Amino acid sequence: MAEKFTCEQVARAGLGDPAKREGMELLYHCPHPEGHKNGDSHPSLKVNPKKNAWMCGPCGASGNAWELAAFLFGKGWKWESLSDNDREAVKAWLSEKGLFAKGERKGKAKSGRGPCVASYIYSDVQGNPLARKLRFEPGEDGKKKSFAWEHFENGKWVSGLGNVKTPLYRIAKCVNEPYVVLTEGEKDADAGAAIGLPTATSGGVGSWREDHAATLQGKRVVIIGDADTPGRIHAQQVGASLYGKAASVKVCEIPGAKDLAEGIEKGANREGLLALFEETSEWRPASGAEILDMVMALVRRFVSMTAHQARAVSLWTVHTHAFDAADCTPYLNPNSAEKQSGKTRLLEVLEKIVLNPWLTGRTSAAALVRKVHGERPTLLLDESDTAFQQEKEYVSALRGILNSGYRKSGKASLCIGQGAAMDVKDFNTFSAKAIAGISRLPDTVADRSIPIRLKRAKRGEVCKFREREAHREGSELSARLAVWSAANLETLRQARPDIPAQLSDRQADCCEPLLAIADLAGGDWPETARAALVELCGEAEADDESIGVRLLQDVRAIFKREQVEEIPSAELCEALAKVETSPWGEWSHDKPITPARLARLLKPFEIVPDRIGGKDSQSRGYTLRQFKDAFFRYLPSSPRFQTVNLSTNQCLRGPGEDFKPSAESVVDTVENTVSPNKNAGGGRVDTLKLKYGEQANRERDIMEL
Repeated sequence: MAEKFTCEQVARAGLGDPAKREGMELLYHCPHPEGHKNGDSHPSLKVNPKKNAWMCGPCGASGNAWELAAFLFGKGWKWESLSDNDREAVKAWLSEKGLFAKGERKGKAKSGRGPCVASYIYSDVQGNPLARKLRFEPGEDGKKKSFAWEHFENGKWVSGLGNVKTPLYRIAKCVNEPYVVLTEGEKDADAGAAIGLPTATSGGVGSWREDHAATLQGKRVVIIGDADTPGRIHAQQVGASLYGKAASVKVCEIPGAKDLAEGIEKGANREGLLALFEETSEWRPASGAEILDMVMALVRRFVSMTAHQARAVSLWTVHTHAFDAADCTPYLNPNSAEKQSGKTRLLEVLEKIVLNPWLTGRTSAAALVRKVHGERPTLLLDESDTAFQQEKEYVSALRGILNSGYRKSGKASLCIGQGAAMDVKDFNTFSAKAIAGISRLPDTVADRSIPIRLKRAKRGEVCKFREREAHREGSELSARLAVWSAANLETLRQARPDIPAQLSDRQADCCEPLLAIADLAGGDWPETARAALVELCGEAEADDESIGVRLLQDVRAIFKREQVEEIPSAELCEALAKVETSPWGEWSHDKPITPARLARLLKPFEIVPDRIGGKDSQSRGYTLRQFKDAFFRYLPSSPRFQTVNLSTNQCLRGPGEDFKPSAESVVDTVENTVSPNKNAGGGRVDTLKLKYGEQANRERDIMEL
């Protein structure tokens, strides 16, 4: 009878939340002492929810959900190896965790495997057998091929790996060879050996260990990756591990074939493959700046956008791969005034290079919440205009995910079950998201987004998007992104980049992970990233400002232009009505704003008209001093009002009622340089100066901001 639980459920029940996530895999600290003499400091127990499978490389344990339960219970590697009493104990443990329905499983577990079609023996460099890997064809349950490990002990094969740490497959045959061809799996290695190539492999994707590199010290190594994203990531990881240890490293794929075995089946021979290896240039790890440049070039090839927009999109793409390092995420909002401006095309390009993409225009509310919670995809939501016009339940779920999902702690609460069994459950909503559409996003969502306003491309400005070519190039680039991000994850997690003062608090939170990536990448990226984000977020702030903030901005501009300390209400209304980019000239029924309506708009800011012009004057209006506090609080885009000291990460405030600097803190001039981290390279973006002292309290000084 079908199992009622998954490997992920068992792992979470037995180990709690995963230590981290790599792609589709959840990583836990393995609790078993074997294979971890000093403890599992780096999470080694990998659970793949999609495949409902798990393995621990150092321990050599692997299997299905039942075998994981037995492993965590500590009674053995395999369900089949347990005694009846131990099986009952495991079932009791599962039942206690709410994972086992009584009566669902009786007797020996059915493996569901087909026949064993291959046995791959792993030997030491002298050729002594250590372990073997059995390959089974799909069984009646229709599942994919499966594998099982056995180790050689006292002259016989025993289930599981025991304490064996597997060497490279066929290493004994390659130890005296000047060069070695590394494949992704044993079948490929055997196929290559059959035509005279010195082949070896660590096994499948995720099986490579750092100690394997020592075995190939000083050799010329050619890595043949499988022609898919996991295979390319695996090849890049192996290349990074061997770089600087092997005499040379080359990474290639077999033209027209998924892997080496298929290539040989299609006619590839030793001479042709050696020629391919000779033509392949040596591999070296790309720097962060080079990877960002490659992403930017790929995006701009297919989508017409400005350099600032392309830089923001490129940083966001890397951010999806380094997502575990972030506590906050900015949404990407491709939008345009008209259709056919490249919004959907941008999402299609991003689908090829971001981590775990989910490109969709419409899905059910339940699927939306559960997929984000369970798989944490990079959500590429197209046609958001339509999405926000759907039925109430879906729109509510979408808003819940978007409003809370920009922070690591973000959750959406939904009712699950029916009738008396109905319950409320919290679903995690934190994931990278790009939301494309023509209409403006809801304010709460737009506030968390970087707008990418696209225009229709001119004829010949961009290349034709061909799925097949774009997929391969994107897959290769995605592999480089994954390897670079994984290698720098902890550095990015600890990074505290300098934040441009022009960004609001929420914008600063959201842009921080992008700036950390730019600083680490080096080159011109620290400088250009800040310039790009300031411009794009500034545009967003301008669009998002309330009518009250717009009024304050226009009033400040009028005071500055007129160079006065006070202004009558009627004259201020007349000046406001002449501002062509604001609504004051047609404020009410196509008539200009009046002093009474102006007073109503300013009242929430505690600004009211008062007598001006001296003791004998009957004129009423406003003084610049009345606006000082409101300017300071609500117009933060002016760097003289608020900046961030980038060396100490402290906020330096301009003059205000609550600003009372001590004698030690008062300085004549504070120079605030918006620059990348010292070790990141790059130059200065902008120098902002704040002057404190008596003149800081003068209204005319505020006018000059």
